Amino acid sequence: MDTSKLIGGRFRVKDRPVSGAMGDVWPAEDTKLGRTVALKFLARRRLRQQGAATEFTDWTVKRFGREGVAMARVSHAHVAQIYDTGEHEGELYIVMEYIQGRSLAGHLKEGPTLTLERTVRWTREICEGLDAAHSREVLHHDIKPDNIMITNEGGVKIVDFGLASFADVTQSHTGVGTALYKAPERWAGSPGSVRSDLYSVGCVLYEMLTGRPPFGNSQDDPMTVGRMHQDNSPAPPSAHRPGVPDQLDLIVRILLAKDPGDRPRSAEAVAVVMGDIQHSLGVEDVTAATGRGHVLDAVDSNAGHSERIRELDRRIFELELRFGPYGQAVIDTRIEHAELTGQSGDTRGAAALYNRLGRDCQDLFGPYDARALNAFEGVARWIARSGAE
Repeated sequence: MDTSKLIGGRFRVKDRPVSGAMGDVWPAEDTKLGRTVALKFLARRRLRQQGAATEFTDWTVKRFGREGVAMARVSHAHVAQIYDTGEHEGELYIVMEYIQGRSLAGHLKEGPTLTLERTVRWTREICEGLDAAHSREVLHHDIKPDNIMITNEGGVKIVDFGLASFADVTQSHTGVGTALYKAPERWAGSPGSVRSDLYSVGCVLYEMLTGRPPFGNSQDDPMTVGRMHQDNSPAPPSAHRPGVPDQLDLIVRILLAKDPGDRPRSAEAVAVVMGDIQHSLGVEDVTAATGRGHVLDAVDSNAGHSERIRELDRRIFELELRFGPYGQAVIDTRIEHAELTGQSGDTRGAAALYNRLGRDCQDLFGPYDARALNAFEGVARWIARSGAE
């Protein structure tokens, strides 16, 4: 490709490209606006030479264009912005935000495992960027460390939105770079969904916590890795790294659920949880920071109930991620949690749990909703029992 000419009559290539499976990324000067941009070319000729489908039709070209248009509508601090699309000497290109920094993959190759604070913060920012794209009905399909840039200021920028779904048209589903992070349903032929992206986030989070992906490595046969995603369950991150909080083990397990319906309902829900964990790190126990520190009192009061109370607390956390804080399953489990807390001997803790549930139901359903009134009946009942004792 002749780069001595202005690309699109406007962009002057400034340096050597960075090459990838789908094409090359060139830093360039926008001569009109006087800024540096990144030009990402889709190498159609190279893909054909590598065995991509010869029917690289107008449909695929139009799809590429639609992806560019869709991403141009997504404006978020943690998503690399797309400015324009075009064609030069028969090669399609996208004009993107130029990011000064390096990929998460580069950070992971440094050696020592990332700190918990940095891991949690970057996961939150990844999910915030994904949520912005998902709200525009744009899926990524290829979340992995190579597609997550860390700026020189230490923030996340997700790159290559849209190109990954385009890659699925022209390449097999067994590329090594994708295999380590691809959701089980995509190995079974599904085009993927919001929750497929979240599975990939779970793989990336696992690697940030442990220094390794949950299944396989880059030298393994991709189909072998795919079977692992479909059939195997990884050890929790804490098995590889002592000191990982229980909530991070739990959220990894939920993100890596085989059934998409068992994963969190949205990237926003995961971002909120990661924000809570980020706030708690170095301040106080993670469980207490999420508003459930009262559980510890109940646990100490009756050892016979302790494991079940902990189990319910984990279950509430999981259900809130999947269905939202006011799903009926969440409310029912919170009631069970409050009752068991009272039965363990912590009557005041039970009253406090019911009181919080009642206030939450009032806020969402109104002051006279039956769920709120039933919760406040529970408050009165356990307060009365506390006085009698």
